[in-house]
Amino acid sequence: MKEEVDLLEVPLVKVITAYLEDMESAGAHGYWDDMTEFLLLMSLLVELKSRLLLPGVEMGLEDELTPEEARDQLLARLFVYSQFKGAAERLRELGEANARSVFRGALGEAKVKLPPLDEIAGTGDALELRDSLVRVIAHKGEPDSSHIVQAKVEVRRQIGLIRGLLAEKTRFSFNKVFGQEEPLVQALSVFALLDLLSRGEVRVSQAVAFGDIVVGRREMKKTA
Repeated sequence: MKEEVDLLEVPLVKVITAYLEDMESAGAHGYWDDMTEFLLLMSLLVELKSRLLLPGVEMGLEDELTPEEARDQLLARLFVYSQFKGAAERLRELGEANARSVFRGALGEAKVKLPPLDEIAGTGDALELRDSLVRVIAHKGEPDSSHIVQAKVEVRRQIGLIRGLLAEKTRFSFNKVFGQEEPLVQALSVFALLDLLSRGEVRVSQAVAFGDIVVGRREMKKTA
């Protein structure tokens, strides 16, 4: 005679505790196979019970796993858990190692420290505040834009310059020609060189990384 039991009413904690107490009282410390089967069974029951607690989840026979499938799934989950545990321990070590580190503020002019409110409260009236605001607005100047320089160099101009140099000689050094130019001019010259390289008009060579670039003229094949 079988008696059905609602899984939601089964106290799994008491079942696990009772099993461990029986194993300890029996002195069964070396029965790893029994312990493994019990752990597998409890993990399946915990998963089934957690699914039943979710609303709208229906348990069917197709959801049941064989003991081998359940074992493999449990081992996979334990492996993922060990990865997250290792990552958490590493983050904790980094946090402890950098706990006393402080970020240095940006270098610049010292900010004007304003007095506390209790020291300036009641020292003036609304008209004085209005007059101060008027003076601030009156002496407000236009922002300084002298450091902003409009780019007067175009990639097309640099392409023509490179073509002119290669018309006079078969090769030249990039650093000797453009090394003393402004960074913007150097960057546009590199773009122009890449454009000519994609067209097949030039060939380049560089002995070492970040070293000088030797630009050479590529001879165009004559068609009959």
